Amino acid sequence: MKPDITTRLDIEKMVDLFYQKVIKDDQLNSFFAKTNWEKHLPKMYGFWNNAIFYSGGYTGDPLAKHKKLHEKQPLNKRLFDRWEELFFETVDELFEGPNANLAKQRAESIAMIMQMKIL
Repeated sequence: MKPDITTRLDIEKMVDLFYQKVIKDDQLNSFFAKTNWEKHLPKMYGFWNNAIFYSGGYTGDPLAKHKKLHEKQPLNKRLFDRWEELFFETVDELFEGPNANLAKQRAESIAMIMQMKIL
């Protein structure tokens, strides 16, 4: 049995593995070609830590960021589906349990809301 997500270190492990997959993915990697990982990863750690543990440790506007991204390089349903697929794959590879399920539920909700507001 795999452990559940219980700490910020678990979040960091999940986020790191997810982005390792993203940068190797033919559909998604171009969106991250100019990413400053030293800035981006800590933001994502905070985002997912807040999304799962309600830590309050994230400030930002992901919708606005993705709208700007869409203006430069159009997003579409296929890309959101691929993002979600890689996220679920990452969570399932590392964890199982209520918080792992919550992470996947949050990712699904985020993808749906982003698509409704952007596409």
